[in-house]
Amino acid sequence: MVDITAIGDNITDCFIDLGVMFPGGNAVNVAAQVARSGCQSAYVGAVGDDQRGALLREALVLEGVNVDQLHVLAGNTAYVEVRHVEGERSFGTLDRGVSMLSPSPEDLDFASKSRLVHSTFCSGIEEYLPSLGAVTRLSFDFDAHLADDYARDVIPHVWSAEFSAAGLNDEECASVLRWAISSGATHAFATRAALGAMYFDGVAFSRVPALPVEPIDTLGAGDAFIGRVLCGLVRNEDATSMLNAGIASATRACQEQGGFGHGTSMPKDVRTDADGRSAVRAGLESRARSEGGSAASGPA
Repeated sequence: MVDITAIGDNITDCFIDLGVMFPGGNAVNVAAQVARSGCQSAYVGAVGDDQRGALLREALVLEGVNVDQLHVLAGNTAYVEVRHVEGERSFGTLDRGVSMLSPSPEDLDFASKSRLVHSTFCSGIEEYLPSLGAVTRLSFDFDAHLADDYARDVIPHVWSAEFSAAGLNDEECASVLRWAISSGATHAFATRAALGAMYFDGVAFSRVPALPVEPIDTLGAGDAFIGRVLCGLVRNEDATSMLNAGIASATRACQEQGGFGHGTSMPKDVRTDADGRSAVRAGLESRARSEGGSAASGPA
């Protein structure tokens, strides 16, 4: 039996200034970090039949992630443009490509046989969460959806809830975690950037500080934390050990580029213009030809 199956989003992070792309996406990053943490890991999702899709699949295989349910479809693998200015990350053009997969019965059956299934707010599989949550334990990354309408709809199906709460003080963060537990979750985590992480199991709160680090790239740090603490839950680790291990995993993620490494040169269909704007050239030119327009009319 697979310990943890991540199902949902993937993306290729295109570091425009470096001309390098990395496999990523919340669910993919978690799957890779689960494997690095020593648990059996699998990923269910879809990539295109292009260089970016091949990169993502190869990276997961190298990390030891089961890719039996990774579908290769005709079309483009999802990508996003990433820039770094004075250490801060910003995102440009986003194309979801073929990544918004509607899981097949076979996909759902595969995932349901795992000890734990993980998904994310950006995966678009909300309609499948009730059936998954009914047959296995479900982990869900709510990101910044903190007790809002979206979170209220999803939380009843979730066993472990994860939130990004860097902007909240201690009491505000604790309030979100209390809400998650009272709404049906068994475990609730909040990552808090430089303030570390907080955890609530319905009985006691646990807090751990962040470790000092000079980050190379913070992309995927939260996913590294999630991947490691989910392994801790599967292994029945105590809260303090689990959280400290999660913080250590997040710290290591800050010391490599991309969500979990495996960078390679961007293909020729991604180019950077002289003024720093970028576009997916092949797709834009194809669209321009079909519409009788100019590639320059595409997104900046």
